[in-house]
Amino acid sequence: MSLQIIIAAYVLCLLAAIAATSAIIRGGHGTQKLKWVIAGLGCTFMGATLFACKPILPPFFTIILANEFLLFTFICLHQAIAAILESSDRYLKLSMFLVGVQFVAFLHYTYAVPSLRARIIIRTAAISIQCVLSVIVLFRDCGQRLRYSRLIAGWTFSTFIFLQIARVIATMIWQPRFQPTRLDPIQSFFATFGFALGLAVVAAIIWLGMSSRRENLQLMATTDGLSGLLNRRTFDQVLQRELEYAKRRNEPVALLMIDIDHFKQINDCFGHLVGDEVIRRISQLLCVNTRAMDAVARYGGEEFVMVLRGMQMSQAESIAERLRTQIEAMAGLPGPLRVTASIGIAVAAEGDTVSSLLKRSDTALYLSKRTGRNRVSAQYA
Repeated sequence: MSLQIIIAAYVLCLLAAIAATSAIIRGGHGTQKLKWVIAGLGCTFMGATLFACKPILPPFFTIILANEFLLFTFICLHQAIAAILESSDRYLKLSMFLVGVQFVAFLHYTYAVPSLRARIIIRTAAISIQCVLSVIVLFRDCGQRLRYSRLIAGWTFSTFIFLQIARVIATMIWQPRFQPTRLDPIQSFFATFGFALGLAVVAAIIWLGMSSRRENLQLMATTDGLSGLLNRRTFDQVLQRELEYAKRRNEPVALLMIDIDHFKQINDCFGHLVGDEVIRRISQLLCVNTRAMDAVARYGGEEFVMVLRGMQMSQAESIAERLRTQIEAMAGLPGPLRVTASIGIAVAAEGDTVSSLLKRSDTALYLSKRTGRNRVSAQYA
């Protein structure tokens, strides 16, 4: 296949990909972290441009620097993945080591012992290792967060790696031939499909970034910014589902309403920053004591609610007492500050709605406050 046709197609696709990614970022549909993708595409563009200048530039630019730019493409894509997933990049030093090794090896096999086969194998191996690092980051701790986007990106990278391994094997079996205007059929095949898969990798990373953005927006809409717990509107929806679930399964469901005692005095005496820290600390404590099937939310300024699936009153009282004790025992607070909380409990009865169950738990909470605070009270149907 004509080398000029391949390079022209590369450049057009790269320009289109850069324009599309820039539009996504400007449109607010993606994330600023996708700028790493643009940097990677820019590196590929520079490499292709240098490679196209073979007739007029020395090999140092058209071979050595062109291939360094190509390796930097995948390093930038790796940085994009790490930024999107908010993962610490443990492999940057290894990436820079690959850049150095490839640079020295290309100097050797360009000037000292010229070998096209060796250069192809070295470049392909370096890119494959860098892609393996990206796959590790994508599959590492792959829980529910962005699960499908991560899997698709990971398997797209893996397919690209398999293609690179096949290229190494083919290059070792068949001597590559290069002419100023043409690539041999085998290398032309790998160059063409490698570029296509490279664009697929870029598309997968862009989708990963957009999925992350969408998830963050959803998180902002459903959670409280200070505590990280569910917000009031979302909790009301969760409680409605729990009541329906309990009715279908003929199981109990308990609601705890928790209020920090004398919270206004904490703000007045120690400042709002300390008050915010108290809310964060109690939020963490409540999360630790919540099962996966339960839900906890910040329901007001200093008020929290917790729904406990399948809990009878005696079990809910035991959990509430444990929470009260742990809140009272919280250490590491500023100076003489000691925090306590009052808790009210109600268990859903026949015909209870979201508002009626909340009202009964609020009545129990009021009883705890009226009888001295720092205690647990229950409201029976």
